[in-house]
Amino acid sequence: MTTQVFKAKDIKTAQGLVSEEFGDDAIILSTKKNNGLVEIEASNNDEVIKKFPRKRIQDKNFSKIFLKKLEKNINEQPKQKFSSTDGINTGEEKIKFDDIKKSISILQNEMSNMRKEITSMILTDDTSLSDNISKSTAIKLRQRKFSPEVINKLNFAFQGKNVEEGKVSFFRELSKKLACQDFDRILTTKNIFVFGNSGAGKSTLVAKLASYISDLRKSKIINFVDVTNSSTNHSEILRGYSRVLGFKITDFKNFNIDKTFDEADNKINIFDFSGDLSFSVDKINQIQDNNPELNFCSILALQSGSNSAMIDNIWSKVNDIQPMVALTKLDECWTGAEELSALVYNKAKIGIVTGTKVIIDSILRADEDSLTKYMKENFQSD
Repeated sequence: MTTQVFKAKDIKTAQGLVSEEFGDDAIILSTKKNNGLVEIEASNNDEVIKKFPRKRIQDKNFSKIFLKKLEKNINEQPKQKFSSTDGINTGEEKIKFDDIKKSISILQNEMSNMRKEITSMILTDDTSLSDNISKSTAIKLRQRKFSPEVINKLNFAFQGKNVEEGKVSFFRELSKKLACQDFDRILTTKNIFVFGNSGAGKSTLVAKLASYISDLRKSKIINFVDVTNSSTNHSEILRGYSRVLGFKITDFKNFNIDKTFDEADNKINIFDFSGDLSFSVDKINQIQDNNPELNFCSILALQSGSNSAMIDNIWSKVNDIQPMVALTKLDECWTGAEELSALVYNKAKIGIVTGTKVIIDSILRADEDSLTKYMKENFQSD
């Protein structure tokens, strides 16, 4: 337990010598310059430390040091007298604040830059680092905007592998989480509910599903059911597809749902829910409550390009229904890593991916292989 003077060419080096010699328990008693060197008197003696508790605390309080320094600078600002021509009384003094404002502006810019740097930092442990940190798989995935939660959850997929193999393995595990395992239900149920936000391409998806099912079943016994509110022109859009494809269309108000329980009735009913999402969810719940034995498959049309916040909001409304997700308009928009992460986070299952322009042969089953291929094509290269 000693008191010692440390000398160095600058304050940082001198403080380093103190830390190296005494560790974190040291207290700095004085600092001065002598013959071009910085001299720091420090001690780790318990008796000495007890005598300087207040000074020790103040030395570590950056806010107090900063405010004290700022106050000192303000008090040291030169005062300037102005004549009556300057718009104030003769002899009255006015403090010039331009320099202070400039200093504060510089400080604000520095703090803003520090905030940006801190935001872009990634904290990790040594298990996530390689010889070159930029090659770390976890960091590469973060740079692609996959969420930290998803990366951490699936980190077993890339541990012990090089970057490229690790990313492909991660994509495949993510695809397993996203792929719907109940796609074939589309071909076995007699009732399909298609709903989603306005502009998500619901009516186009209904037409594509009808064409897809008709081709696989070699059947034309498909019925469009228009579930609409009075404030939309949704019926005209669906009616147009009905004429082009040759399928009948029925208004839900005139639809007898009891016939769907008749085994002799082999019609396939595809319900097109218009209006906002709340209207669709309420209507589906109403149908389900009134017909608890009704066998149906619900499909949420989710437009590609929907951001993660929108996905979270949508899923909070449809979670009880647990629909299969159909990613629509992939030929117009792009579904990124952030959106895929949001879908995984909400435990959503993608069953269909499709574009906009083509109706026939445009339904693609979203399985593990197709989703992995999509991610490799869009997120693999640096």
